[in-house]
Amino acid sequence: MVGLLHCLCVLEWTSSSLARNLDRGKSHPSRVRRDIRNEEVSAMNPKILEGKVALVTGGARGIGAGIAEVLARAGAQIAIGDLVGGKHTAYRLADHDELDATLARLSNAGVEPFSIHLDVTQSASCNSALAAVLDHFGRLDILVNNAGIVRSGLVGDLDESDWDQMFAVNSKGLFLMSRAALPALKESQGAIVNIASVAGLQGHAGMSAYCGSKFAAIGITQSFAQEFAGDGIRVNAVCPGFLATAMWLDHLLPASDAEESQEERAARFEAMMNKMVPLGRPQTPDDIGEAVLQLATAPNITGVALPVAGGAIMR
Repeated sequence: MVGLLHCLCVLEWTSSSLARNLDRGKSHPSRVRRDIRNEEVSAMNPKILEGKVALVTGGARGIGAGIAEVLARAGAQIAIGDLVGGKHTAYRLADHDELDATLARLSNAGVEPFSIHLDVTQSASCNSALAAVLDHFGRLDILVNNAGIVRSGLVGDLDESDWDQMFAVNSKGLFLMSRAALPALKESQGAIVNIASVAGLQGHAGMSAYCGSKFAAIGITQSFAQEFAGDGIRVNAVCPGFLATAMWLDHLLPASDAEESQEERAARFEAMMNKMVPLGRPQTPDDIGEAVLQLATAPNITGVALPVAGGAIMR
């Protein structure tokens, strides 16, 4: 009985305290912070990011392009940073035609996109890219650390250089780009969204380097969330599942024969996902973009690693 009375008293005090705080918020609108975190995210507000600027690394194609398009439709001005036309031992990087197609779609969404050369493994490149964004737009509100690479192999077969490159892009790249953007994000009280992976939530044989780099990305996300909270910056991660992007089709599903088209391989990929994913379909770049949008605007979420995998992994 005493315990019940105590609970009721606490509940009454909490309710009255909450009411007082709400009243204070209504009577003192100046106490509401001036950043994107206090804007309502809803279908009734399709331009939630109007006046904001987002930088998406690795945004020339694939997941990054999808994220950029979702943020553009929400009203943000978009900067894309990518290593276009470069070479990588594991797979083909984005080319200029793919970048141009992405920029055209962004223009159709009503924004004037800005593209910059960016190698996230190099501190000087990160710093110069950020300076270019600030010179062009005057501000930065959202940093999406999407640039990533993949290479699999059993431990005995994996080259040390592949291991080093995986961590340089997928883990160190988050640190270098976030460090470069930190002063601007402090000014705007903005948000960082890191693109990790479901491979950062569960290990897989033959993918120790990739999984390790994505586990590291989630740890970095949580550490940044703690460290930057006092500056009004929220830091979260999205963990994509299975997408029929060029990177993953080339890596996970080699062509069955020399005549197989990219469309045929994508159809084979979707059939495979129908069996693996509870919701019965692969994810799309738009799916990842919608998750990024939610985390970039949610007022009281930080340090989260959100799986977007159709139920293939649950936390």
